[in-house]
Amino acid sequence: MLISWDWLSQYVRLTVDPDTMALKFAMAGLNHESTSDLGYDTVLDLEVTSNRGDCLGHIGVAREAAVLLDQTLQIPQVELSPSAERADACIQVENQFLDGCPEYSARVMRGVRVGPSPDWLRRRLEAVGINSVNNIVDVTNYVMLECGQPLHAFDLQHLRGGKIVVRRARPGEQFLAIDHRTYTLDEQMVVIADAERTVA
Repeated sequence: MLISWDWLSQYVRLTVDPDTMALKFAMAGLNHESTSDLGYDTVLDLEVTSNRGDCLGHIGVAREAAVLLDQTLQIPQVELSPSAERADACIQVENQFLDGCPEYSARVMRGVRVGPSPDWLRRRLEAVGINSVNNIVDVTNYVMLECGQPLHAFDLQHLRGGKIVVRRARPGEQFLAIDHRTYTLDEQMVVIADAERTVA
């Protein structure tokens, strides 16, 4: 897991240098793989084991750092105003694979304009190895890397049949991903589909 020092410092006062913090993380069970100095940021590569899913995002790692450094965690407050339109009024979410995805939710946002991301967002993503695509894709990646919760944005007008279906991949099913590569899937994988095809 690549962790941006600059990003981490948004949530906790870092009172030690990155090398010292890496040692403290290692003592807490987050093994340090490497440190990279990018000039504008320092990136720690931490091995997050399966029992430390709480550290799959910058906030989780910041929580750990706050404990190790005896500092206060400062999580940004988010106020999400109620949507004027319920998601289930225009899209049906159906989960057919609860073992693979115990929870899935949707929200509809209208009036979204696709465009380039601001420089700060591009730099922050690029520091942790994610190429900027556009403001919509970038913000979903940002939130995932911030809180460790995967999410995806779909263009509602391109979802066929008015459905989002969480299901097992079919054996040998192929999927063209956002990186323009085709992947062959197996039945152990979770896919998100509309009424006709896999979309994520």
